[in-house]
Formats: sequence, structure tokens, C-alpha cells
Amino acid sequence: MCFYIGLPETIVKISERYKRPFKAPEQFTPSERFNGFTHPITPIIANDHPDIIEMASWGLLPHWSSDLKFRNNTLNARIETVEMLPSFRDSSAKRCLIPASRFYEWRHEDIKKIPYMIVSQETELFSFAGIYNDWTDVTNQTVIRTYSILTTAANETIQYINNIKKRMPVILKLADEEKWLAGAAIQQFAFPYSTNLIGMVL
Repeated sequence: MCFYIGLPETIVKISERYKRPFKAPEQFTPSERFNGFTHPITPIIANDHPDIIEMASWGLLPHWSSDLKFRNNTLNARIETVEMLPSFRDSSAKRCLIPASRFYEWRHEDIKKIPYMIVSQETELFSFAGIYNDWTDVTNQTVIRTYSILTTAANETIQYINNIKKRMPVILKLADEEKWLAGAAIQQFAFPYSTNLIGMVL
């Protein structure tokens, strides 16, 4: 799974990488590690406004969710079932890129949990495949943009690290980022990241 990601890079560097401006740069605070369970506000590029980088809250809220607590269940969405499960199927066509430069997993050895930071050996910034939804809080009519990171079967590197669940986030190849936003069939992206990832013990 993927519950901790990092994006310590500057707004300038992120904008240069994605060739898009930030809509609200004052809302972004770079961080070495975002904890999904705190539902941080992080940058995304969504297919309804693909020309900008905007901010959204991690943990997708479907339209029928009664309150914010439900997003603890939707930090990740399995790519194999995202078009079928009630939590995600209405959002499966709402695609987004989620910029990151690292993510974190733990290897289990008996009772020990060994933390790893995972980065790409080929690119400083990469994109997780994501889906999003705009949820309305009926108590005050506030609209919140929320997202989930898609996951797939782990590649060899991540199988060693995430040796219990053996899952990893869907990390898009650079050539596939625009295809993802344009709505190409989801199952085209159900592959482990084919370029080199490296895990470093923390």
C-alpha cells in the first residue's frame, strides 16, 4: 500500500517539471514525508483543469459519504477493482497526477519493522496515478477536492521491502502521464513501475 509520500521540492521545481503553474502556491508546504492519515493538502493535476497544479486532500470522499471519517478507508484504491467498488467507481474517470519524489514502506523481519525510503534512480519527480472527487460538506456547503492513490502488484524491489502485502503505488511512466489524464483504459496502467526504484533504509 502507500500511506506515506514525500515532496520536499520547491514550487518552482515542480512547476518546471510539469510545465504548469500552481493555482494557489500559498497553500503548498513542501514536506519530506506526508502522512496520509492526517489527510494532507498536496499538489495534483486533475483532468478537469489539466493546465494547472492545484491542491487537494489525500483520502477520497465519495459523494454519498456522510462525514470526513470515511477518507481513512480511501487513501489507496486497488487498480484491479477501482471501477467496481462503490467507494471509487463513480470517480474512476476523474483522473489526476500526484507529484512525488519518494514514498515510504516497511519491511517486516519477525517482530522488527524496518523503514525504507523509495526513490527513482531515473527521475527526481514522478507521478502516482490518482483519482479524485469533489465532496460537499452538507453542514456548511464547503466543497473539498479529495483523491486516492492507485496501487498495483509490487515489482521485485518493492516485494522485498513491502514483503507482507506486496503492493506498490502505480507510478506512471513519463510517456503515460498525459494518457492517464486523457482517460485511457485503467487496466493499461496495472503494471509495476518498469524503471529503476531504489530503497534506502532509514
